[in-house]
Amino acid sequence: MPGCPHKGDHRAPKHRGLNEHYWFCEEHIREYNQAWDFFDGMPEREVQEHMNKSRYGDRPTWRYAGEGAAEDILRAAAREAYDDDESFERKSEQARRKQQISSNTPEFEALAIMGLEPPVTLDEIKARYKTLAKKHHPDINKDDPKSEELLKRVNMAYTILKLAYEEFGKLPDRA
Repeated sequence: MPGCPHKGDHRAPKHRGLNEHYWFCEEHIREYNQAWDFFDGMPEREVQEHMNKSRYGDRPTWRYAGEGAAEDILRAAAREAYDDDESFERKSEQARRKQQISSNTPEFEALAIMGLEPPVTLDEIKARYKTLAKKHHPDINKDDPKSEELLKRVNMAYTILKLAYEEFGKLPDRA
């Protein structure tokens, strides 16, 4: 500082670039630092961007496995950890039912046509078939091509499910 008798041992930046410096004594460096505003003249958007970057050491960051997938998995795991045993057992049973048959098999499509969900017994399939066959029979629904077509699909679905039970003794487990 001009006119200051003390030695300038303390470095202070001239601007935001931080690559040029002034040298001050201890008293003057305090004054300079109190008045220094790194963000002076910087647009608000840049200020916010700089603040966000500084949270992570000015290093780039990425989401894990896509759009927040890791966060969602961790949240779900935390929720499950705090669920009571009854809720856990209910969820386990639901998961087991969903995994019994793959959604891209003829058996799954046949169950959907008949309005059934796994697990299902052969007796339940037969009972549902009889109900649907009576409901969509051509003698009851004369001149209704939609019912006739639906009955054909129900017959096909019943045949697929019956054959699956004959071959496996039950519907195949999920692959």
